[in-house]
Amino acid sequence: MLSNGYILSNRYRIDSIAGKGGLSVVYRAYDLEANDALRAVKEISKHCPEIIQSATQESQLIKELYERDKFNFFPNIIQRIETDEFLYIVMDYIDGTSMQKLLADGAFPPNLTIEYAKDICSVIQFIHDYGKIYSDMKPDNLMVINGITSVSLNKGKRSGTLKLIDFGAVVQMESGIPVQYTPEYAAPEQFRAKRLDVRTDIFNIGATLYHMITGRKPLPVADESKNLRKSSERFVFDSSNRNINEYLKKVILRCVSDDPSKRYKTCTDLYHALEKTEHQYHVKLTVFSAFVTLFSTSLCLFSYLQCTRHENLNYERLMMTAEKSASYTEKTKAYKNAIQIRKDCTDAYFGLIDAYKSDVSFQEKEAYELTKLITSNAELLKENSDYELLAFETGKLYWYYYDYGTSENDDNNTTRITSSTEWFAEALGGNLKNISEQKYQMAEVYYNIGKFHSDIQKLVIEGDDTDVYQDYWNSINNMTEFIENSHTETEIVLLETYKLAISSLETYSYKFSSFALYDEQMALYSKVKNAVDNIITTTEKTEKIKQNIINRYSAAERMIEKAYGGKK
Repeated sequence: MLSNGYILSNRYRIDSIAGKGGLSVVYRAYDLEANDALRAVKEISKHCPEIIQSATQESQLIKELYERDKFNFFPNIIQRIETDEFLYIVMDYIDGTSMQKLLADGAFPPNLTIEYAKDICSVIQFIHDYGKIYSDMKPDNLMVINGITSVSLNKGKRSGTLKLIDFGAVVQMESGIPVQYTPEYAAPEQFRAKRLDVRTDIFNIGATLYHMITGRKPLPVADESKNLRKSSERFVFDSSNRNINEYLKKVILRCVSDDPSKRYKTCTDLYHALEKTEHQYHVKLTVFSAFVTLFSTSLCLFSYLQCTRHENLNYERLMMTAEKSASYTEKTKAYKNAIQIRKDCTDAYFGLIDAYKSDVSFQEKEAYELTKLITSNAELLKENSDYELLAFETGKLYWYYYDYGTSENDDNNTTRITSSTEWFAEALGGNLKNISEQKYQMAEVYYNIGKFHSDIQKLVIEGDDTDVYQDYWNSINNMTEFIENSHTETEIVLLETYKLAISSLETYSYKFSSFALYDEQMALYSKVKNAVDNIITTTEKTEKIKQNIINRYSAAERMIEKAYGGKK
């Protein structure tokens, strides 16, 4: 087992253990050759040759799928490393949450279930087009990417909402020979060890959707006596549950038919059925809302006005409680309750963002809460003139404060930056110029830097990175200039900005040297060094960041000198 701080293959610095299996361990590590990008390193013991062969084949399949994937559904396999005792498979670290873990809090609403279902159909159809059958679809094998919702914030652009993991059960379409399955989501033909086809995946998807919409797993495919259960026994819907959408229910029941010929023939067919279901669901909601509005207007206008007045008073009371409270728990609870009363008013959202900043640490749970509040109320918020500013401030919160999965030695630059990119894209999509020209320009710079960090690895692999470094160089300089000229930023914002700048010089000096003069790189280096040396830190966290930057001075200066052939 590798210890924390160990550097594997002179490249991957081990940070912590992310998970353990029977003959394998997964580590969280930093890629020293890619700006400390987060990686997952899977260590597999060579004591079992069959496991090694299976893991090698699985990693090769993932790599092939990743290289052909335009929708970012698969992690990238970076490298395979072998020693006498172990095989190490290095891949992208997935900054997300297992769908199984999210379902522990209860069922998803119909609209979210449908959105996730369409993504699942897209990725499984992609696998089918590649000539494979996935054969083990379940919530455990789906990662929901943190900071991105099912309906992307980037003006309807859908990319990378989910990532599919665990390809150990994939089979060739030609053979259709069952490998393994999970009893709760399995089709009858898997239990009977019969030939599989694409309709087996359709069944598994339907079983997964059942779990998502009801909040509970289906019954296993067979009982304790190894007798096959009928789908009518396994997939039972509670008629009193208002969360159950009748249209979606019909789609699910068709997916999980015991007779494969009665299921949808392809994932594309299922996708179209989900689209139709989505449309019917929205029409039903619209008609119902119109009826309720008409009825309420004609019979309950006075009560409505009284209720509105009461809600406004409650909202103001909660806002006052939040603003005056010295307790973090009481403050955040009051802001969240205020949002539930006035979902379209941005004041409570801004207050919550400030509260999350108070300890200079934006935690995973806080990120989930804030993202859920904003995205679930996005339609109402977009009517507010402050919506783009809210997106901008949320982006900055992720950029400078996000502490997802961090440990004592974690810089976490890439995770924070990429998590914020979609928020800046949303800010740029509106009329932010009418609020602040400077913030609009800053959002552009943040977005461009975020896109660079999201795309650079793939561009390097494809040999298509030549033209991106000059824009990145300009963005880094613009960002440091913005921060310095604002005269209002906190010490953590200043330090994180300078840390990114010094890290970029350390990593990309050679690339910058093709268009930037030696004096220009040294000028940025000197600016960062002088500014950091003069910052007086007030917290343990900011002092740690400052020391991290100081420790990089010599490496950054050395890399600049090296980039210009040692010239001064």
